[in-house]
Amino acid sequence: MSERVPPFPFTAIVGGDDLKQALLLNLVDPRVGGVLIRGDRGTAKSTVVRALATLLPPIRTREGCPVQCDPDDGPCAICGDAGAIVERAPRVVDLPLGATEDRVVGTIDLGHALSSGERRFEAGLVGVAHRGALYVDEVNLLPDHLVDLLLDVAASGVNVVERDGTSASHPARFILVGTMNPEEGELRPQLLDRFGLVVDVRTPVDAEVRAEVVRRRIAFDTEPRAFLARFAVQEDALRTSIAAARAAAPNVGMPHAMLQLIVDLCIEARVDGLRADITLHRASTALAALAGRVEVTEAEVLDAALLVLPHRQHAPRPGTPPPPDVPSMIEARRSSSDDDTTDGRQEGGGTGAKPPPSSNPGEPGADAPDLRGDENGVLEQLRTPSMDERLSVPLPDAAPARRPGARAGLGEALRGRRVGVQRWDGRSRDLALVPSLVEATRRGTYPVRIDGDSVRMHRRRAASSRLVLLVVDGSASMGAYERMARTKAGLRSILERVCVTRDRVAVQVFRGGRVELLVPPGRNIASARAAIEELPTGGGTPLAAALHGAATLLRHARLERPSESSLLVLVTDGRTRESARTAACDVGTVATTSMVLDTEVGPTRHGRARQIALWLGASYEVLP
Repeated sequence: MSERVPPFPFTAIVGGDDLKQALLLNLVDPRVGGVLIRGDRGTAKSTVVRALATLLPPIRTREGCPVQCDPDDGPCAICGDAGAIVERAPRVVDLPLGATEDRVVGTIDLGHALSSGERRFEAGLVGVAHRGALYVDEVNLLPDHLVDLLLDVAASGVNVVERDGTSASHPARFILVGTMNPEEGELRPQLLDRFGLVVDVRTPVDAEVRAEVVRRRIAFDTEPRAFLARFAVQEDALRTSIAAARAAAPNVGMPHAMLQLIVDLCIEARVDGLRADITLHRASTALAALAGRVEVTEAEVLDAALLVLPHRQHAPRPGTPPPPDVPSMIEARRSSSDDDTTDGRQEGGGTGAKPPPSSNPGEPGADAPDLRGDENGVLEQLRTPSMDERLSVPLPDAAPARRPGARAGLGEALRGRRVGVQRWDGRSRDLALVPSLVEATRRGTYPVRIDGDSVRMHRRRAASSRLVLLVVDGSASMGAYERMARTKAGLRSILERVCVTRDRVAVQVFRGGRVELLVPPGRNIASARAAIEELPTGGGTPLAAALHGAATLLRHARLERPSESSLLVLVTDGRTRESARTAACDVGTVATTSMVLDTEVGPTRHGRARQIALWLGASYEVLP
């Protein structure tokens, strides 16, 4: 058996200073709340996380305890204080994407129960990671209920299991590190806010940096022991620095002026709740401890704010301006501090910088083009709408995932969150082994025998599954009166809702006699946003072809995922010279739910979009 190679040295990683700093802050104070790393594939996200294993300080625990209990915390409910006290390295535990809830939180030890008839708790991954780190790769693809569970345990520091006849509780304090590629789907804003720090990493574009990354990786793969020895001094120095910072952090002072700065930054960034203020306080203190300071300074607060605030900013409420860009906000404060300008801050925590002139889309400007009378011309991207423009477009609620009378397939039956157990129906393959064993052991005979009366099956609550197909009119008439700018703002609103509900999305545009599928069905919200922002206009309105194309796409989607419902969102002003009635009736029989978003403006309204909605059997909304 080959010898296991240690992880790549943390100090040998080239670049990624923000990422390394965020991880070190959690090593100094795990209460910072973990790190979410977002970035492209192949940017060493996993390498950096696994390098943490060599930096975690050793811990005292009891021999054989599955949750690495701390003898100083009192009696352990899991191991019963049976083992001798030993010192060992904490663990960096990987949580696989296909992990079940039992594997994460723990359950009954089946082998022990079958052999002895005694029920004994088997620790899950959160217990094994206690006093270490829990690494979740592709956290955005993990089922929402497991992400909720992980974040709740990480925040409370205690894992409580009350299920399947099992009752157990044990400490579960660990550094939660998640990685994700935004192109593969977004993380819900409610979950994103629960991560203490978020770092965005990008592929380096500097040729020398890339060359040095390659040189070090090849050297490590060729002679790992020699490479580790090359960085041994730096690794030891960093471990010593982390240990000293951990000991010093509780005694680092937070001056009143710095606490006021933390509060001002959170107000200025317009983040919801007080979690950001508390996390920024802890992160600033940890940074000061790492720097060997006895008090927090402005530099630590501003550096920590770049990791704490950006991901907590949300879309503004209707009628309110967008929040400021955090990096620009921090840079302005640094510049003000460098210039020794102490009176430049304006009321409300601003930086003193002159605000840009206001622009109201509803008011005609001197430079605004007059587009009236030019609806038949080719108007390619007359105006790029600001990302700050926000509208609120309501969406119909998700319809039942399965058509009435349709039977669930095996794959569908095994999906969804477990909400209980019930007596086996004789057909299901989704058997609940632990509850079946518990039921069988009640008879008190050994070896345990499981018969038909004791077999149990899982009862599940299936998550809604829906495909949202955006069919967008990109004809010349949509470019008039800046109609496309408002349309894009409305589509952004729809995508925000889709991100929260974790629906799949597809984007199709029709213009100039052709229909284009810009984004195929999937959860790639980032690609959908990019396609919408670059949406061009011009040419005629092939509405009938677009509806026939939508019907074909939805039929293919139904064949691939029979249990998935669909929502067709048609965005158009209805101005077409061809009849679309037949096509509308065709797609209306395929889509589970339909909605028409009418973009027609002006003093004279023809009402064609409303007529199309009637043909589709769809709900009808006017673009705000």
